[in-house]
Amino acid sequence: MIENYKFKFRSRGKIIYVPNERCERKGRRIIQFFARRLDFPDYFYHYKSGGHVAALHAHLVNEFFFRVDIQNFYYSIARMRVTRALRSWRYPGANTIAKWSCVANPLPGPWHVLPIGFVQSPLLASLVLLKSPVARAIERAIASGVHVSVYLDDLIGSHDEVAVLEAAYNEIRESCVAAELIPNPAKLLPPRRAITAFNCDLRRGAVEVTDARVEKFFSTPKSAEAIAAFQAYRNRVASRNLQQP
Repeated sequence: MIENYKFKFRSRGKIIYVPNERCERKGRRIIQFFARRLDFPDYFYHYKSGGHVAALHAHLVNEFFFRVDIQNFYYSIARMRVTRALRSWRYPGANTIAKWSCVANPLPGPWHVLPIGFVQSPLLASLVLLKSPVARAIERAIASGVHVSVYLDDLIGSHDEVAVLEAAYNEIRESCVAAELIPNPAKLLPPRRAITAFNCDLRRGAVEVTDARVEKFFSTPKSAEAIAAFQAYRNRVASRNLQQP
């Protein structure tokens, strides 16, 4: 039996696994292997400079937006899907590496899954997503003129024509279900003129950190350095806002 983690703990409602040294070394090797062989699509913003802030900025010129958040993303990805993704790239010993990269599922669903906390989990989850019907639906949406950004389990789409965006939203949402990557109903936002994502409010021409997030930050005493860093983040989020009439 493979032992690949030291311990697990719960934080903010999520179960986190701490990999042991051997598992982490294998994870680093997986990352190095794909760094030399794979460029992820431009719409994968978790592999682009600017991360989720850049993902939000990319939608500023459009009028309507949708959001699809995949529920329990890592814990929905079965070990066999990881194996298939690795095999598709001819990764040596794909079956064994998938075992090293997965744990017994702490939630209802597949028996063995990717855990939150392993260094290789974001990469392996991205490979599975790239091989899924979701990626094909995203590519069709982009071909129709919809702008789509993916940041791990969070998908945002935008367009100036609501009918075009609704068609893309419906196909992407249905493709998630078909891929057994079920959208979180509490965070599912059909096309509208403004959405909230990453604790930020997004509308045409402007994105800002939500009032609720600001209030939460200042609800407890903070150091001057923490306040300065948070304000710098708020400024970065709003840095691409368009001038309002």
